[in-house]
This record gives sequence, structure tokens and C-alpha cells, in this order.
Amino acid sequence: MSTRETWLLDLGNSRAKLARLEGGVPIDVTAFDWSRPDFETAVRKLVDAWPRPERVLAASVAAASSADRIAGLLPRGPSSELEWLRSPRERCGIRNRYAKPERLGIDRFLSMVAVHARASGAAIVVGCGTALTLDAIAAGGEHQEGLIAPSPARMRDALRGGTAIADTNPDAFTDAGGDDTAMALQAGCWAAAGALVEWFATRQRAAFGTASIWLHGGWSGPLAEWLARDGTPVERLEHAVLHGMALFCDDP
Repeated sequence: MSTRETWLLDLGNSRAKLARLEGGVPIDVTAFDWSRPDFETAVRKLVDAWPRPERVLAASVAAASSADRIAGLLPRGPSSELEWLRSPRERCGIRNRYAKPERLGIDRFLSMVAVHARASGAAIVVGCGTALTLDAIAAGGEHQEGLIAPSPARMRDALRGGTAIADTNPDAFTDAGGDDTAMALQAGCWAAAGALVEWFATRQRAAFGTASIWLHGGWSGPLAEWLARDGTPVERLEHAVLHGMALFCDDP
């Protein structure tokens, strides 16, 4: 297990998460919205308070401009190594079946690493953030199948931009909206996501026999609640990408 001061960066579409590695686990996890007005000031204040790193691991699915933005705020020099992770063919017990392994999102690969280390047997890894991602891994760690769809929040955004619903229902797309249309939008988008997870789980269990479902991401809590309504048992793993990165870091 590495004793070097190591930082972990999970750069998503909506947020940047920073953490320190200690005892093989991420600690001091802090998230910053890319749209935050004082983003640079807040990130710089955090990193100035941490011990200077010898190594910085970054997993990014964000736009290149966003990745460059945060890279410019990190301590630089010969003693601070910055490593951008890419999905490999095989690591930490996960075998990547993509024809071009680097095209599998690094966030998905690392989440599978984190879940595989905790699950007994086959598992389904569901990320619910800006996108809804679903990946199935066999008990031996082979990636079986993956899907990407809009998250419930993005489904609602698409309806707001592509329909005239808001013209006659001005509160329909706000969290405070409580009329029938607002409830129908919420129910429809979350039920669509839940149904996709349940269908995917049924499909995989036909192949594996059994497979546990693991959720992660900023919207995983509400999704877990929707699935619970149908009696679908799930596990939640907070900061799955960072936990996967911690394992990736120490895997030879």
C-alpha cells in the first residue's frame, strides 16, 4: 500500500471531486460544481491546505477545458506527478471487453473495480449522475455489457427544452412544482430510469443466475427510493470512482 501523499481527482460532467488517499481509502472528499462562481478560489483554498502531493491521479470524463481548468490549480513541479488515467484492458480484477479499451469511460471502469472488490458474485453497477450508466460484471470480473442513457434529471431537461409544457405549466419543471403535470414529469422520468435498471438486471440475471445491484452517483439516492417501491434490493456505494481509483493506485 502506497505511503506517498497521493491525491485523487474524479472529474465528472457536473462536478469535480478531490480527495486524499490514506490507508488505501479516499478521505477528505470535497466536491465542487463546475458552475460555482468562486470555483478557482475554492479549489485553490482547499489544495493549499492539504500536504503537498507526490502523486496526483485524475479520472476525467469532463470536457477538456474543465480538466485543464483544474489542472492549472494543482501544485506543479518535479515532486508532484500528475497521472491521467485511461481504461486499460485488464486491471484490479476487471477485464475490459471494449475493442478499444481506452474508450470505456474511466469512471465506469473504476466504479466496476470498486464494486467488484466488495460484491460476492456477479454485479450490476449503476451510475446515476448527468448520465445513467449500467454495467454488468461477471463473478470473475469480466465486463459483460454496458448501457448509457440520460439520467432522470436530463430526461426532464430534454422535455423542458423540447416541449411547450412550461408555457401552460410554469411550475412544472421546478422542485417546488406540486401540480399534476409536475408530478407526472417526476414520476415518468424516475420510473423510466427505474424500469431500465430493472430490465437490465433481469436480462443479466438470466445469464448469471444472480447479480447484486450497486448504485452510485449524485442521483443514486432518489433512484434507490424508486427501486425500493418495487421491492428491488440495491446497495449504494458513495464515491465509487474514488474508491476504485484507490484500488487502481495500489494495483501493480
